[in-house]
Amino acid sequence: MKVLLIVPPNSQEERYGKFSQIGTLYPPLGLAYVAAVAESEAEVRVLDSEAMNYSYADIERLTKQFNPDIVGMQCYCTTITRCYKVAELIKKLNPMVKIILGGAQITLEKQETMKNKNIDFGIYGEGEFVFRDLLKELKKSEKNQNFKKINGLIWRNKSKLIINPKQELIKDLDKLPLPARHLFPMEKYHSSANLRGKHTLNLMTSRGCPFNCAYCAGSLIFGKTHRYHGTDRVIEELLELRDKYHADSIQFFDETLTANRARVIELCNKMIEKKLNIEWSCFTRVNLVDLELLKKMKAAGCYLIFFGYESGNQRLLNLIRKGITLEQSRKATKWCNEAGIETWGSFMIDLPTETKEESEETINFALEINPTFVQFPITTPFPGTDLYQLCKDNGKILTDNLDEYTAWDVVYTSTGRTVQDIKNTVKKAYRRFYLRPSYIIRRFKNVMKLPANKIINLFASALYAFFK
Repeated sequence: MKVLLIVPPNSQEERYGKFSQIGTLYPPLGLAYVAAVAESEAEVRVLDSEAMNYSYADIERLTKQFNPDIVGMQCYCTTITRCYKVAELIKKLNPMVKIILGGAQITLEKQETMKNKNIDFGIYGEGEFVFRDLLKELKKSEKNQNFKKINGLIWRNKSKLIINPKQELIKDLDKLPLPARHLFPMEKYHSSANLRGKHTLNLMTSRGCPFNCAYCAGSLIFGKTHRYHGTDRVIEELLELRDKYHADSIQFFDETLTANRARVIELCNKMIEKKLNIEWSCFTRVNLVDLELLKKMKAAGCYLIFFGYESGNQRLLNLIRKGITLEQSRKATKWCNEAGIETWGSFMIDLPTETKEESEETINFALEINPTFVQFPITTPFPGTDLYQLCKDNGKILTDNLDEYTAWDVVYTSTGRTVQDIKNTVKKAYRRFYLRPSYIIRRFKNVMKLPANKIINLFASALYAFFK
């Protein structure tokens, strides 16, 4: 059996807009885990069209060459139309090929996503073992196949759509093999321009988040839990990234790395003991750090933490169920400064019911706590999240074209706001934060620690953002 996993065509410009020069392009870890599990059942190949700059014509040519029995794709709301286009193309080549979709979009909107008749199967929730079990059934003769027993699977019994019960979450993540990075063009990937390292790669050491933010779909896929790989397994993967794939910097892609404080301290101690000497960054929450923990992380190589501050207004934080306070944001940023760790903060603009005055509060709060880097994404209400309903109830969703659901396109306006007003607010926020002489002088040393090509891209992107 031959399995082809495809990342549909998508450019950096489409993903990041005017910030395409400083955007991230990492191997898709979800697909890499699926590929690793599938290798026990089939011959597997991967076409990462985004990394290789493949067109649909390239996909057609390469699919003909490989002649797969199964094609799998990971779909999000921003890529679903591209997945449909690939599916249509492949069915025209060979109607017998089984096409399988997994990922956030089908988990959030199962029936809507499966309306496309070119899709044979859907996998919702954690997909690795569901995909493996489906491959086992597809190897059997058609009369002996039993799809009913595969939890987490969506399939058709003639014309009837069947949604099987949910698959249990993987309790022991160490049962998963290492992601099949050997199937991906690892030399093509890169980090965002404000991250250190000439070759930065990513890994996930845990899954799930115990919090319940209205804008996030993570808990619907990985559950409101926090499960994590054993420390030795993480070290094994770090060594592979360093020694096999020549990574000189790492970005931990966990949703909330420090959700388990004791575990992070254990991991940091092991990294120090093994003398990995790799700088790294991570994502976490302002209410899950303290000075002692941050100092330990710094000693283990942490140089930057991404925080989702989201707003400078407590009412809005409560509305989106962020579960943090402004004072916690202040303290976390202060402690990072004391520990010598840079901060990268995200503030959403135009949350439901947000007024112009409250947007101004958010900008002023960003200036007050003064992270090393900030971003001001425009609120994007992804279908299936609670934020989507909040936005429907408090303003206007302007389009159902999911290709436009990006952090720089305005697809939603809260009551009393206009598209131009929101765009002007975002531009104002970036200018007020980054064009301060004090900021430029203070951060010059940080920027100069980056590779030369990243420095050039940062400045080029800044000029474009601020003056065009």
